[in-house]
This record gives sequence, C-alpha cells and structure tokens, in this order.
Amino acid sequence: MPLAAFALRERRARAVRAVLRLRDPGRLSLVLPALAIVVLTALVAAAAAQPVIVRQQSLSQRSDAEAFVLFDTSLSMSAAAAPGAPTRLERAKRLALHLERALPDLPIGVASMTDRSLPNLMPTVDRTLFTRTVHQSVGVDRPPPSQPHRGRATTFDAIVPLVESHFFPDALRRRLLVVFTDGEAAKVSPLLGLTLQRRVATIFVHVWQPGERIFGASGRPDPRYVADPRSTEALRQIAGVVHGADVDERDPGAIVRAARDVVGRAATHSVASGYARVPLAPWFVLAAALPLVFLLWRRNF
Repeated sequence: MPLAAFALRERRARAVRAVLRLRDPGRLSLVLPALAIVVLTALVAAAAAQPVIVRQQSLSQRSDAEAFVLFDTSLSMSAAAAPGAPTRLERAKRLALHLERALPDLPIGVASMTDRSLPNLMPTVDRTLFTRTVHQSVGVDRPPPSQPHRGRATTFDAIVPLVESHFFPDALRRRLLVVFTDGEAAKVSPLLGLTLQRRVATIFVHVWQPGERIFGASGRPDPRYVADPRSTEALRQIAGVVHGADVDERDPGAIVRAARDVVGRAATHSVASGYARVPLAPWFVLAAALPLVFLLWRRNF
C-alpha cells in the first residue's frame, strides 16, 4: 500500500511536470524513496512478529534427587524489625537463593503456602529462571488463604497435597522439601508426620526474630500483630513429628549442610537450558526510524 501510494503520487507529479514543461528528475530520486518504503515496512513487520533470541547453555544436573523450597507467604511473613528493614519473606528469599547456589547440580523447584500450597516452578537447575521466580512470583498472600481465618491462616497440613500430587517423580531416590516459615501456624494433624516421613525429607528454616512487627505504609506497627515467642518450640515440635530438621535463619551454612546430608552426592548428566531471552522488536523499531526520517526529510526539503 505505501508503494502504491508512492506510485500514484509520482504519476500525478509527472503529469504536473508535463503541463509545466519541467524536466523529470533522475531515476535515483525514485529508487531511494521506494527502497526506504520497502525497508520501513519490512522492519515494522519484523517488529510485529516479536522475534526473540534464546541463548542456551549446557547445565549439569542429577536425575536421582530433586527438591522444593516452600515459602510461607502468610501475612505474618511481612513482619520486620523496623520500618524499611528486610521482612521475613525477603530474608527467606535470600536464604533460598543461597541454598540454590550452594547446590548447583540439584534441580530445585519453588512453591508458596498459606492454608494451601501452590507450585510456582517445577524443579530446575536454571539459575536465572529460579531467581526470577523467587523474586517475581513469591509474595505475601500468594496464594491467599482459601477462606477467612479468625486465627492463623498458615497450616502445615497444606504441605500434604504438594507431596502427594506427584510433583516429585516416582523414580526419584531422594526428595527434599525446605520450608521457610516463621513457625506461627495452626496445629498440625498427626497425618502430616505419616505422609512426609514416608515420601520426603523435610527441613524447616525458622525465619523469625523477637520483637518483629508488621509495619504499614505510614511506618506504624499493626496493633493486631505481635511476634509469638512460642514459634521456635512449635516449629521444633513439628520437625520432630515429621522426623525432619529445624534450622535457624541465622545459620545459612547449617541449611546447606542439612540439605546436602539428605540428597548426598551423585553423578550428573548434561541438559540444554535456555537461560536468556532477548526480545528484538525494540531494535527493529529503532532501525525503522532511519528510513522514516529519510522519507520525512525528502518530503519537506
């Protein structure tokens, strides 16, 4: 259509020049605008196709073991020592990223939990994908509780569907679940111990410090929330019920050691993973500006 419009315009210009007995311009004055129109149209069309470059790398991973990091995303995980200080959830994310870097050969997935669990990412050794999922998909009340609660919304019974819904392949020899939580949860059912003990090794990481409060946008603490000092003992009891381990957030090395004790070490195999996706559409649009500027310059000058 742009070429047709250009041809019609030149036809009318030729008729005017014939009436005025003016000399026709050279062929170059026709070829360059036509070429600019073709290039401009091609670049815009290429941008509309949304091309993407995917960079791949070869990663080594184990096939005998997998893990999930499970984040408690209840409202109490937004508590912090002071306004602007790292919240419990932010500290839990840093610990999870540290654990992933320490176990580069172990496929690790991401999940969230209140009174129900939600898988965010299936186990992978793609560090970029893991990091983006932790930063962008994990947040307070994601998922929100399935129903209103008068007391605490978090319940560790929500772990059971994550374990029983085949998120871990049946052929795995070792299954690891690392739960980052403040331990302020409702009482657990005795069935939790039977389910986890049979199927997955569990590490509870206590992300909690005394005196923490939930601060609003104004910086004032929420008067309805006070940190529960009984959470330490409660989490220790839950770990005992499931025959798991409980670790304090202040000892990241202990988290890594406990995880390594569960999964051990084994041979790895190589897999190809796309670790970077670079959209090219903005560059095509930027390049299209050159023939457009030429056409505007030719029209006006």
